[in-house]
Amino acid sequence: MGIEKRLRFEIKKCRKCEACRELVGFSCLVFPEMFALVDRERDTNEKISTADLNRLTDLCNFCGACPCLDIRAALLEYKTDQVEKNGLPLKIRAIENVELIGRVSSAFPKAANFVLQNKTARKLLQEAVGIHEKRQMPIVGKESLNTWFNKKKAGDGRHGGRKRKVAYFAGCSARYLFPEVGRALVNILEQNECDVHFFPQRCCGMPTFLEGDRKKTLALASFNLDRMAEVIKDGYEIVCSCPTCGYFLKVMLTGGFGVFSGLENSVPSDGILKIPKEKDTLTTDGQEYYHVSEKVMRHVVKSNDYFSSLDPGIRNRVADHTFDAGEYLMRLYEKDELNMAFSPAPGKVTYFPPCHQREQRIGQPYVSILKLIGGTDVEAINGEYCCGNGGIMGFKKDFFRHSLRIGSRLVTKVRAANPDVLSTECLSCRMQLDQMTVYRVKHPLEILEACYASYTKPSVQADKKN
Repeated sequence: MGIEKRLRFEIKKCRKCEACRELVGFSCLVFPEMFALVDRERDTNEKISTADLNRLTDLCNFCGACPCLDIRAALLEYKTDQVEKNGLPLKIRAIENVELIGRVSSAFPKAANFVLQNKTARKLLQEAVGIHEKRQMPIVGKESLNTWFNKKKAGDGRHGGRKRKVAYFAGCSARYLFPEVGRALVNILEQNECDVHFFPQRCCGMPTFLEGDRKKTLALASFNLDRMAEVIKDGYEIVCSCPTCGYFLKVMLTGGFGVFSGLENSVPSDGILKIPKEKDTLTTDGQEYYHVSEKVMRHVVKSNDYFSSLDPGIRNRVADHTFDAGEYLMRLYEKDELNMAFSPAPGKVTYFPPCHQREQRIGQPYVSILKLIGGTDVEAINGEYCCGNGGIMGFKKDFFRHSLRIGSRLVTKVRAANPDVLSTECLSCRMQLDQMTVYRVKHPLEILEACYASYTKPSVQADKKN
């Protein structure tokens, strides 16, 4: 089935199903538009045009709210195919390279802030890359995370020799726009006896993936996978502070064969893979199996996967050894190994779990950790809410107002909660919430770091009185 034909098929299938209507109708622009197009075609015989399909794919920010993977895959496959046929507009090529923007901005922070905040300079930038005039831009810090970490490593005599080994994958936003988040994680990990390695890394690839730029996405993913395979071999676990990076590495890179996690270590000497018939993980006892040769399985995997040019064994190995920062800290707590020497966080904290955090299916580890801090009032905004920003999509001239509309339901919940601090680990959400609310927005790691920093060990006299 051709790519365009497949998308048309999935659109009509969705219209007949409509199981997602109540779930995503309030936070997704794709489904209402999709249903309207199908209804128009049915009522007027006006066929859904290629322009209609192009507009539809431009509305998807890959939030993951829809439970059906088929339509999501069809939309992105179609968009990628169109880019490969027609090329990518220069404005999109400029704005999709988040890493380059961050690197240049952090190298010349004064100049970058002048361009971003000055009306005349900002207008020229808007025209050049298509940023909406009302989109607020973050203030670029004086020092990138890369620079800070290299200075710290050079000046820290304690570096190395701790009981745990963590390789930190920071993401573009924490490296360049919000380095305070990266610093917070490094400090927290060191409080918990982790030797932190900040290895060479590029953008995870999600921005380019969303824009249909397969060539750039594969190049970024290949670079990162090679480095990650090396650090895993050296005994490191990979930790991400950005949920989108974590989602990309843990979920998306495993493609359609994520259930075969650990495949490269599961092939017996005869080269025959035993695939469970009912369960979704490889097991050894009391289970019926399909018997498939490793050669056949790898051929099937490689021929049906967006990332087929990248070694599936390495992708799975990376996914198995990659953890969200909150997930990693919660694992320490569950093993009774989390450093609990922190003071209460001041005031009421309202936590928003971003889309790509929810899609990792790891619960809400940050809520659990913050609730461990005595006297801290923490509540989560539960439900299928989306901030609407969609990474770089919310910056685009054509998508900006859409992003505000999607985020309006979340903002209503935030205002009702009226917190002292609004917390989310997604820095794209942070920029959106900074734009749409008056509340201080902090990464949970920043809150936790402050609680560690302000902790005062009880005096001997106080201990005796108790």
